[in-house]
Amino acid sequence: MLKRFLALVLSGIMATALLTGCGGSTATNDAATDGSASATTNEEQGKETTEEEPVTISVMCAYASEDPHGQYVYQYADAYMAAHPNVTIEITAISSNDIYTKLAAMATSPDDLPTLFFTSADQAPTLYDLGLTEDLNKWLDQDVLGQFANGVVEACTLDDTMAFYPIDVQPSAVIYRTDLFKEKGLEVPKTWEDFLNCAKALTGDTNGDGEVDQWGFSMVGSNNSSGQSRFMSYLWSNGYDLISQNTDGTWKNDLDQEGFLDAFSFWTDMNNVHGVVPTGITEVDYATAANYFAMGYTSMMLSGSNAIGVAYANNEDLKGKIGSFKIPGDAPGTMLNAEGYALCSKATESEKAAAVDYLKFFTSNDSDLMFWQSSGKIPATIEGQKAEYITGDDYAGYLDTIASGCIPTVNFAGLSGLKTILGDGYSSVFSGEKTNEQAVENMKTELDTLLDDYN
Repeated sequence: MLKRFLALVLSGIMATALLTGCGGSTATNDAATDGSASATTNEEQGKETTEEEPVTISVMCAYASEDPHGQYVYQYADAYMAAHPNVTIEITAISSNDIYTKLAAMATSPDDLPTLFFTSADQAPTLYDLGLTEDLNKWLDQDVLGQFANGVVEACTLDDTMAFYPIDVQPSAVIYRTDLFKEKGLEVPKTWEDFLNCAKALTGDTNGDGEVDQWGFSMVGSNNSSGQSRFMSYLWSNGYDLISQNTDGTWKNDLDQEGFLDAFSFWTDMNNVHGVVPTGITEVDYATAANYFAMGYTSMMLSGSNAIGVAYANNEDLKGKIGSFKIPGDAPGTMLNAEGYALCSKATESEKAAAVDYLKFFTSNDSDLMFWQSSGKIPATIEGQKAEYITGDDYAGYLDTIASGCIPTVNFAGLSGLKTILGDGYSSVFSGEKTNEQAVENMKTELDTLLDDYN
């Protein structure tokens, strides 16, 4: 059944130019469905395809839209095409915040879907539920799967289906200015109260003109996936599951857990009451928040490690001045957050074979790991996580988070809808449209409605 959330998305989307790539026959693979048997058959098919048949791989890619690492997406594609003259790779750069709505709009016209599309652990359940993701267990043998680091394959797996191919992992942690912490005599915070106290100490007027020009916390306050995901991490770290699954497989609304209103208000008060985040918070998206940190306007940021790459790319003077620590709180505040490419289930068999071969090339062809090193992203492979660039203080909090254990991938097809409800909640308070109490009550009602569509 097409879910209510998808219907709402489709009804609000203007007609857009659609990508090409999955057109043509959607012939069924007659190979055995057993993982190892299918992998062998498809590996052989892939070899034949990449050596002989002309094939086009279209890629809807969020990585390509980002700096400084987007350049390497194109370089890797060029290198692959040089080695496989029969393969054409067409890359369309798109923001990760726009991919879900774009794919949802395209779902009703399968021939227009891309061969590969960027996705992540929080987006994959919805795309999987729409039937857009090919099971990569059919295409990858144990030698390939064994190259991924501990927990990575599991983070990409939904109902025993490997929904996407992992390129990197992006657990959330907090990056901070070690030099400013030392200057202020601050300790790494273990609780959110400690975090707020640090943020207050790091907020002030540095040039004496009577206006605050430096803030403690580079909060992402925009109502999009970037802001919503960070708020969700904050709530998880405080022990709020948001939703839980009953024994019969149905989902339950957990926003009425004791203390939830206080936790919600603590987040919005950092802007509305304490002023420890930059002004115009509803317009501060990920790119803006990361640049604020890079330019020294802020001193802490809740983010994946990609924000480190942005900081160094924009301000080389920050090298040696950035550290990271686990998200404060008693509970894990992040999934492993694997990111990568899903293979379109509607693609032809020759397109699938060539695309899988290209994905393996992407993660193995560059011994210098320039895509990952320039972006600050943590490689998904065992060998990649041994790279020297992730052994310093700047990555310590991320590696500590991975070692301590992350939240299992949340296998709820309506996760994008849940995030939208959270974003609408904090945005309505930031803008003054609702009080904290009104926002939370509205969120409960909206979540009940969403869960009705999935139960």
